[in-house]
Amino acid sequence: MAKPLIVCRDLSIIYNQGKSNEFKALQGVNTDIFEGEYIILFGASGSGKSTLMYSIQGSLPPGEGTLLIKGDDIYSYPPSERVYFQRYVMGIIFQSFNLIGSLSVLDNVALPMIFCDADRTTRERRAQSLLDRFGVGHVSHKIPAMLSGGQQQRVSVARSMVNDPKILLADEPTGNLDSVSTQQVMDKIDEINTFDRRTIIMVSHNAAHLSYAHRVYYLKDGFIVREVVNPQRKQIKPVKEGETIVTELEQLARLFPYDSVETLRVKSLVNYLTQDFSFDQIIRLERATGMFIQGKVDRDAYIKSLVLPLERGGVEVDTKEARRMASVTESLINNADDIRRYRARKDNNSIFFSQHKLAERISEHLSQKYNIKLNKEQNTNITELIADRVTGVIEDDDLNQRLMKGVKSGGLGLSEKEADDITRYFEKVIAQGVDVSYKN
Repeated sequence: MAKPLIVCRDLSIIYNQGKSNEFKALQGVNTDIFEGEYIILFGASGSGKSTLMYSIQGSLPPGEGTLLIKGDDIYSYPPSERVYFQRYVMGIIFQSFNLIGSLSVLDNVALPMIFCDADRTTRERRAQSLLDRFGVGHVSHKIPAMLSGGQQQRVSVARSMVNDPKILLADEPTGNLDSVSTQQVMDKIDEINTFDRRTIIMVSHNAAHLSYAHRVYYLKDGFIVREVVNPQRKQIKPVKEGETIVTELEQLARLFPYDSVETLRVKSLVNYLTQDFSFDQIIRLERATGMFIQGKVDRDAYIKSLVLPLERGGVEVDTKEARRMASVTESLINNADDIRRYRARKDNNSIFFSQHKLAERISEHLSQKYNIKLNKEQNTNITELIADRVTGVIEDDDLNQRLMKGVKSGGLGLSEKEADDITRYFEKVIAQGVDVSYKN
């Protein structure tokens, strides 16, 4: 089994340690980053993402905990060895380009090779080759001020690769660029990961970048609060069965990357409950549903908050609809609890909640909800379907198609409408019941 390239264990970075203004910029961080991965450190300004990146780069020693790269504590190296590590193992791309204004583009890219004792011909040949590769070879004779922001950043990418590093760090590399230049730079960084097989660690607060990564670490107030696996990329880090299951919550997390898991669960439920509501009604319904999910109000109080008119702070739906919403929400939560218990059982043998028990309870609920009578063979098939979807073996589209397949083919033989209704509802149950926090 492959070993991680970068390992952080209970890593904390402390500024002004021991002084009255001591500040923990990172707290108890745990990561395993494997060779060839594309990792994004994501969060708002001040969340600790740049601090973590520069600690990995070798500039910020741990105040507490352990940081190992290739199995070594780089902060135990003597100064000359750490310089060698930063020169040959690490490449870095800065948000503000950090090009030297008095040097030509070619000399800017070739400069790091001077400290590697490379001769002038070798330096210039390597620099020009990289500039050509990244689409700025024709401006190699110019000074940086004569280039656009996008061109300067591609020069910066070329410079970061000139010593052929194994790990490329990118600190908000598109923060100063327009949308066209951003796409060009992101594509080049992705190319370095995909074709050069270099490990990428990128700091970003742009949710549009998340699809590039194998995994995303979400940071807030110095903590890693969530680790999300991107199921659209073949994973390098070994993952447990079902860890890459794509639920609606993961899709919502890309639209609302700063929202907590609890808030995303509320949005998922409210999305299911509403179709023709006004914006004000949806906001108030989210608030009331959040209180109900968290157990802060009971069913009667929840219904009352839905029925109250808008001017009194309610959602203003009729009593029958309010009771329907409460019933749906309650059943979703109860079935989600079953899924949560079943998935917990995989990692804890003391928890007994079998696949058949889960399928029996959920299939019984679905049969009653959609007035579908299942025979023995259909019950057997739905047991497998439910277990496969809950553990991430199949995706929602697969579930939908298999519900419509014939019984002999492992399906239930349902109509398209029945299959669509059950899939839509069941995905809401999964979104409530699958943990997407991935806390280490």
